[in-house]
Amino acid sequence: MWWLVWVVLVIGTLVGAFFLLRDLWRKAQRLARVAGESAETLGAVSARIQEAMDAAEQPDTSPVVFENVAILQRRVDARAHLKQHRKEAKALARQERAKMWNLDTWLAERKQARGEAG
Repeated sequence: MWWLVWVVLVIGTLVGAFFLLRDLWRKAQRLARVAGESAETLGAVSARIQEAMDAAEQPDTSPVVFENVAILQRRVDARAHLKQHRKEAKALARQERAKMWNLDTWLAERKQARGEAG
């Protein structure tokens, strides 16, 4: 009688293992398919990124050892002027942000937006 119980248990285990392995096989196939699609997408994206980098403006890095000194000085002065302009723009933006965070200014703007008398 015990042999019948063991046979049923073994057959049940084999059937369960079959369904488990079938499910794992199907999931592995789906994973491989998705991995292939994502690899294709990654390849397309990397190609587009490379095209964008190639199209981006590259700075002139040619050697300047034997160029005219006056041309080099103008180039240095132009870059210094741009740097000063950016510095002033940053300072102005910083002042505007500081005004925005001032409590009195904020309160006045809020009252004005609500239509209250100040």
